Amino acid sequence: MHFTRGLILLALAGASGALRPRVDLVEEPSPGGSKTFIVELIKGCNVEAARQELQRQAPNSRVRKTFESDIFTGLSVETSDNNVESIVRDLGDAVRAWPMRMVPNPAPILGRSFTADEGPAAASNYSLHKYTGVEHLHRVGLSGKGVTVAIVDTGIDYSHPALGGCFGQGCKVSGGYDLAGDGNYPVGPREPDEDPRDHDGHGTHVAGILAGKTDSFVGVAPDATLLAYKVFGSGDGAYEDILIDAFLMAERNRGLVGCWPTGFSNKVSGPHGRVLECLNKDGADVITSSIGGVGGWPDNVWAEVASRLVEAGVVVTISASNYGQAGPFFASTGAAGKNVISVASAEGGELAADPFVVTIGGKNQSTFGYIPSDAPWNMTVMPVVPTSLNTSVTDDACSPLPADFPSLNGSVALIRRGGCDFAVKQRNAEAAGASYVLVYNTPTSQWHAPFSSNTNSSLALVDVTGGEAMVRAFAANKIVTVDFSRNLSHKVGVFNAAGGLPNYFTSWGPLFDMQPKPDVAAPGGNIFSTSLNGGWEVLSGTSMATPYVAGIAALYIERHGGRASHGTSLGRAIHRRIVSSGAALPWSTTNPGQTGVPNEDFGFFAPPAQVGSGMVNATKVVEYGTTIDFEPFAFNDTANFQGRHEISITNGGDAAITYHFSLQPAGAVEMLQPLNEFGFRSRQIKDLASIMKPVDIVPEVAMPGPVLVAPGETKRVVFEFSQPKMGVNETAMPLYGGKVLVTGDNVESLSVPYLGVAFSLAEQINPTWKSIEFGIWGTPPTRNWTFDLNTTVRGYPVMFASFEYGISELRWDIFEANWTEDRWSYPPIEGKDGFIGSATSYSQPGRISPFIYFDSATMQANDTFAFPLVDLVRSYPLVTDSYQFWWLGGMADGSQIKSGRYTMRFAALRPLMDPAQSESWAVWPVPEISVIREPSKDLAQAPAGNHTGI
Repeated sequence: MHFTRGLILLALAGASGALRPRVDLVEEPSPGGSKTFIVELIKGCNVEAARQELQRQAPNSRVRKTFESDIFTGLSVETSDNNVESIVRDLGDAVRAWPMRMVPNPAPILGRSFTADEGPAAASNYSLHKYTGVEHLHRVGLSGKGVTVAIVDTGIDYSHPALGGCFGQGCKVSGGYDLAGDGNYPVGPREPDEDPRDHDGHGTHVAGILAGKTDSFVGVAPDATLLAYKVFGSGDGAYEDILIDAFLMAERNRGLVGCWPTGFSNKVSGPHGRVLECLNKDGADVITSSIGGVGGWPDNVWAEVASRLVEAGVVVTISASNYGQAGPFFASTGAAGKNVISVASAEGGELAADPFVVTIGGKNQSTFGYIPSDAPWNMTVMPVVPTSLNTSVTDDACSPLPADFPSLNGSVALIRRGGCDFAVKQRNAEAAGASYVLVYNTPTSQWHAPFSSNTNSSLALVDVTGGEAMVRAFAANKIVTVDFSRNLSHKVGVFNAAGGLPNYFTSWGPLFDMQPKPDVAAPGGNIFSTSLNGGWEVLSGTSMATPYVAGIAALYIERHGGRASHGTSLGRAIHRRIVSSGAALPWSTTNPGQTGVPNEDFGFFAPPAQVGSGMVNATKVVEYGTTIDFEPFAFNDTANFQGRHEISITNGGDAAITYHFSLQPAGAVEMLQPLNEFGFRSRQIKDLASIMKPVDIVPEVAMPGPVLVAPGETKRVVFEFSQPKMGVNETAMPLYGGKVLVTGDNVESLSVPYLGVAFSLAEQINPTWKSIEFGIWGTPPTRNWTFDLNTTVRGYPVMFASFEYGISELRWDIFEANWTEDRWSYPPIEGKDGFIGSATSYSQPGRISPFIYFDSATMQANDTFAFPLVDLVRSYPLVTDSYQFWWLGGMADGSQIKSGRYTMRFAALRPLMDPAQSESWAVWPVPEISVIREPSKDLAQAPAGNHTGI
């Protein structure tokens, strides 16, 4: 939490100089602040009475939404009279309040699209399921039948043939609700209706992965019943209250085509005029949501509600988000919940490709896959001529072909990849007369469209199997021909050399309280699935990995029963089975699928902070007789090290099993990115591009001996870890992790991930104040403020802040003159211990350039949010490089500061520290300040209480 020049600067807004631009946190309407809150009320209280009480206490407030559920009771409120502390004090039945954030629209990485005419993938040729154990479960008859899964997303295009082609009872998408409407929410109002049809495509792609089904395409749980909860309109983002509403509806299965109120049975008209029976039914067994923004705090309100749903027995899967380029400690929002399954993304073993037919010797035909540089080829039978008969050549056609090389006119040139750019090979083949150039892949090269700006010939990449087969046949003097006349009936699978590698975009944990996240990984890179209007599309993201895991949960429930059978234990139990099934993945911090550069093998496994326990294994989840129960092996930091952990092993088989234990360390990361040569940038956590080579850091552990567990018996096993010492450079802020392997002599093998940091957060994450006195570019900060908002005066303070670690609470408090830290009490209460009140900030500076200041012609001075701010994420240039705050003189209770002398306290709570202790705060030692307002302003804006510091 270093606050250095350019990082936290206080100056008169009219001071000369400038700061470089930065990009702000995308899911927040303001830089960490909020004028909207979600307030939890005492369970069973009169919500309507609480709403009326709030509006009496705070006349300028507006209740947006009420929640009445066994899971969560409360209100979402917009107010200019309260902060996160006062709103709880003012409302008698309030338990807690959270700032309400906006979560961004899902943004997967786009791939190729296919029209409805181009058809689904052929299951016999393209499938990810053979690499995850799902294919085996399908073979034994599991398909998710009888299991209800709710998808909270952009809706579902239920008209797609693979998704049932209809909506309502008896259809695959049996119900749901559109909570946002088809208008421009959240810019405009919500326009909810009963039709959750998708107009974006994201939710439809998710639904296909989970439960799509045609004659030739099969999702993970193809016979599961889906509920669609649409939470996005045409605007950018959705507020957390609508997400919470959707989750609570899914748990109770409300919105089942008109089932909006509870406790009745009635016939209602569906979205297509059909009369449908409206019944209250048991809620979803699984809720999945491929939504999230930058978070990393486990007690955010959405994560809290999701956690409670798991406690009620629901399985909840939420995507880990796609901010992997930011590096460690950049976890998601809802996925941070306890026992919520946070899903990371890895490449699957196969990729979808267009088919072409190879004929050898005039009779033997095989179908292989290719990807063109531009449009698919539509060429009929042509002979193939390789430029080399050596399938190991490293520079095929990287030089002009020999003068006596046969003409390629009327033939397709076949060239091995490697040694030079695609364009070079293409140019040399053209010189020999080729109009079509096929480059066949190598076993280690990634699959992607070959790039070339040359349009004189057609270029395509073919998979390694097909390429080598054609070369061998040609070398055996057999005639080889290819046919690219477009077979639109199916797609084929090609070998993915990146299969099993973590995707570069998958967000890293852990959480800021040092709890491990994500939990597990699943295929999410280059996933082929359903799209709008009957089409198909390849997308990448943790959004694609998440429904895969939800589908596996559905297969488990089909075999073993859901909430009706297991009650409230189901959600946690499936979380443990899914996490413990993970297989370790190789270390990877690059994007080889985009660059074409093979991933360098350092000999380390990917860390749990990136992929959790690794690639999910559905066979283990559903069929293993061994069950292990555990709390996360969170070692914390060196000052708060937690080394004692335990596992409970249950033998659900028919024979006694002896279990053995071993350690599987993963690569560690030295996270600290020091100040740059100019000293301008904050010390920060390295981004992914800076994390190339792992380090070897392994904790010491007293591993228990073999344990014999009888059939039906449960035994507890204790592990005593000690802090790692070898290879540890604490000043580099190392993050380490790995897994404990539990292996039975019946060959069943499970694992539990562990994670910690080998340094003290309190010692390493410290403020540096020495350069603050220089202000912006050497201009000293003033201590006297008039709060004259005239653009030629700009008599108000501006604060810039940047953090190298998440901040659980940031305060801007005003105390009476001569106040000292020994009078600190938490939370401060107005009128006690010299506390005057908390400051406010203009709502919009985080969205505009730091070169722009307040302008009354285009801005409203009362458009503010109040301190304290909670759950701020760490700084990262491409997302939230710095926070910017303008104090225009307003206080948190809606009043204005009066003229006088005051003590100003701007402070951030140190990681893992007690807020009640003054030393737990990183405080900028601001001297006394003076407010010198025009007398008329003091009279006109006098507060109800004593807000003078004199």
